[in-house]
Amino acid sequence: GGIFVTCYLFFFLVAQPVYKNQITINGKIQDKVNFIEKYYQVLNQASYYQAKETANKNIKTTLQKNFLAEKEPGLAAAGLQKLLQGFSEGTVTIEKTRIEKPKFIEGILAIPVEVTIRSNLKNLALFLMRIENNQKFLIIEEFRSRRTNKQEPENLQTRLLVTGFINQLEPKSGKQK
Repeated sequence: GGIFVTCYLFFFLVAQPVYKNQITINGKIQDKVNFIEKYYQVLNQASYYQAKETANKNIKTTLQKNFLAEKEPGLAAAGLQKLLQGFSEGTVTIEKTRIEKPKFIEGILAIPVEVTIRSNLKNLALFLMRIENNQKFLIIEEFRSRRTNKQEPENLQTRLLVTGFINQLEPKSGKQK
């Protein structure tokens, strides 16, 4: 009987706590091994992140080409006028251009230019297509058209508000205009 009591006490007082302590230590070791494996997985993905960085630079370069090249609003407006005159060659007659006050649209500086043109319907459609399909970010905010001659309904006088964008963000402290 004494051997049984001794073995029983040895099991509950010595063996069981040592076994539980060993299980806890093994769990901690496994957690650290898992952490090291995840760390090496992240290190091994360096080429993936470098490829992503290169792709982001390419996207940034592509987006830069879509903004008007000039950094100053006045120069950008003049560049937009020149661009619109290029679109009008062989299609419409530009009667008047007027530069509107620059404003921020969705946090990006927009340069609006009002253009009054005379044309027929076919050439007006071609002119609008040239604006829409241009590489630059251009939008037509306003479009007002009226016929100039009741005898010739194809002859139109159209007023457009064409807006181009320059790569300048709205200041954080400023209010949207």
